[in-house]
Amino acid sequence: MKIRAVIFDLDGTLTKPFLDFDLIRTQMGLSPLDGGILEAMEAMEPQARQKAQFILAQHETAAAANACLHEGVHELFGHLRGRNISIGLLTRNTRQNALAVAAMHALEFDAIVDRTDGPVKPDGFGVRRLCRIFGAAPRDTLVVGDFLHDLRSARHAGAWAVLIRTHPQAHQFENEADYSIDCLHELMPLIGKLEQPT
Repeated sequence: MKIRAVIFDLDGTLTKPFLDFDLIRTQMGLSPLDGGILEAMEAMEPQARQKAQFILAQHETAAAANACLHEGVHELFGHLRGRNISIGLLTRNTRQNALAVAAMHALEFDAIVDRTDGPVKPDGFGVRRLCRIFGAAPRDTLVVGDFLHDLRSARHAGAWAVLIRTHPQAHQFENEADYSIDCLHELMPLIGKLEQPT
């Protein structure tokens, strides 16, 4: 196997977790039974949705402004570039916030898919779109993320799902990952292992 692309999630994967989704839900008047925040917002009446969008924008803007990278991101990106592996970003956040984090930390992505581009994770749309942009087959692509949505988006697209165990409930959905790592330093050895002839 030759890995041709790696697609990353942003918050909790490349950056240290900042968004407090429980607080966001509470402020929006949502319960855990309402499903994903973006999905719940779609079902809201226009006035409630507008208020929820304002709340979400406040949290996401603060997260972008305070984003701290996990250790090893630049080193990892350098290794990937040296191997001619495309680097993608797939986020349920906005492109504006993703670009703000990228600019603040001098991160270069070959392509970004955000929530305005089409169906969001856990749908496989974003993974498939990035694979098409990169000319990479999903079976030659890793999707790295810290949450269930990331793993399922990979599976729905036919890519490899890699869980980085930074989420406090990672153990609850680790069984949906093809591979698990504790930190980004472990990704290059994993790629090396996958590329070894069998």
